[in-house]
Amino acid sequence: MNLVGCAVPSGAAHPPFSDRISLVSKVLVSTRRFTPHLAALVALCVVGASCSDSSGAGDGFARFESDQPAVDVTVEATAHGAGACSQSFVRHELDHTTIGPGNTASTFDGTGSGVSLGDLDGDGLDDIVLANLSGETQVLWNDGALSFSADPLLRGRFRQPATVDVDGDGDLDIVLTSGVGPPVLFENTGAGADASSRFVRQQIDGVDAVAYSMAWADLGGDGDLDVVTGSYNAELAILRNSPVLGSDTGVVVHESTGGDGYQATRVAAEAQALSVRLVDINADGRTDVLVGNDLATADGVWIDNNGGWLAVDPFSQTSFSTMSLDAADVDNDGDLDVFSTDMKPRSDDPTAAERYVEVDRDMAAIPIPDEIQQPENVLSLGDPGETDKTFTNSAADQGVDATGWSWSGLFGDLDSDGSQDLFVVTGMRSDNLFSALPNDELVEPNQAFRNGGNSFNPAPEWGINDEVGGRGAAQGDLDNDGDLDIVVNNLGSPATLFENQLCQGRNLTIELRWPASANSHALSSTVVVNAGGSRQLRTIDQARGYLSGAAPSAHLGFGDVDGTVAIVIEWPDGERSELDDVALDHHLTVTRVAP
Repeated sequence: MNLVGCAVPSGAAHPPFSDRISLVSKVLVSTRRFTPHLAALVALCVVGASCSDSSGAGDGFARFESDQPAVDVTVEATAHGAGACSQSFVRHELDHTTIGPGNTASTFDGTGSGVSLGDLDGDGLDDIVLANLSGETQVLWNDGALSFSADPLLRGRFRQPATVDVDGDGDLDIVLTSGVGPPVLFENTGAGADASSRFVRQQIDGVDAVAYSMAWADLGGDGDLDVVTGSYNAELAILRNSPVLGSDTGVVVHESTGGDGYQATRVAAEAQALSVRLVDINADGRTDVLVGNDLATADGVWIDNNGGWLAVDPFSQTSFSTMSLDAADVDNDGDLDVFSTDMKPRSDDPTAAERYVEVDRDMAAIPIPDEIQQPENVLSLGDPGETDKTFTNSAADQGVDATGWSWSGLFGDLDSDGSQDLFVVTGMRSDNLFSALPNDELVEPNQAFRNGGNSFNPAPEWGINDEVGGRGAAQGDLDNDGDLDIVVNNLGSPATLFENQLCQGRNLTIELRWPASANSHALSSTVVVNAGGSRQLRTIDQARGYLSGAAPSAHLGFGDVDGTVAIVIEWPDGERSELDDVALDHHLTVTRVAP
């Protein structure tokens, strides 16, 4: 079912969103997408409506309460399908295995590779891109019903995949990092029988820095995409802070110059960047840069300072060896909180001391460069409403400071109850650090935590506590039933898909389109949804966790909330659109109309 809407003057009469969907389904019951001619025949409108009532919400939502004129949008709404309900996740193996070169168990190879999700062929289903250290990096085409066709893209040594529309033509391209050179673009031509013919390999003009990790966003809100890269040289000390292949190392911000390349600004000469996250950390409406560094190198935060980049220190504590970063509003107070992973042994693991002996020895030899770095996970909760944002570490209080050797740590409302839960991927292989263990490998279970409001509570009953050596991870609705599934790129074992069959609440999924800009999927937008007097905030991002990325969309759960919801969209340039009477259990594609 599809709905086309248009903005109408405030106060104009309009039917409830659910009624409009019903009417459209009668008119176009067999039509998958609207043509311009059909859209003109359907006189249905989406009206701007203020989301001002939110009892109990934090002050962080105040900036979304505005009387500024709404930007016109059209909306397509498709009902979520029905999924199976076993009250847990169901594990599926995928046709992909990330392997290192030969039989090596080096620490640098033990860090593995990532995964990214996105609809690469425009069929309404998110596909999977899995990077590989030595074998084939692959596209897993989503054939529906959680069936996937593996399609090799390129054999080589790759770390992070990104599914992002680099050339602004509306199709998602693929970008890969290698760790020893600049990112490589595989441009989506929109045609071709397989991945090798559909995607054409290109260099990105002006993006020359060595990239291990990266993130894409609309920095400055000017309607195009920029990229921030970070280098990492754990066992390549001779290359650290030196040009590699003619390129800079460190943290480099590459800002688009409007179709003729990128302007590079090196904001940090030194980096051990395992994760880059681009979000509005100080809630001023502009996207900032967060970098998580390993190996006793301090994490970095740079805020958009009227076109320049200002280094700031908003966190009271950071991880010592930051493996991944994620940011989300986990307490529903209207501002972003940040979670970083480290490698502190689980408190309930009686054999950890024995297995971590070599790690502890090496860690003791590394000086801590400042007092705020600690060798544990950090959950930094933001203080809503402050002009100068500060963050307080709540990881120990909420039970998530020690999850073992942790890689991707991702927020997401896995049980669809209105609060974002936490999923952490664990494990490591290294002949230097775990020579006393079988296969030189530390085997630990992945962990899921249910958000209980003031604490994160272990949820082993969800069935996602695998022990096969995960590294990169991504969340998305891969079967279009409204809830979040999980994909993990393991090292030395087949990648896994965890199908969400919890069926514990109602959902809404939202994707944005901005066709008049070079940022076609509206990265760096913010979505606020008001449901029954409570509000939730989501950001439209590309890179999350460790070397991984989500599809450019937002997922929200609502528990047993009844009725309709209201939505405020803040686009990257600060303009806003508002939707009223939106029915739950639908996927919305909201397209901004050119003025």
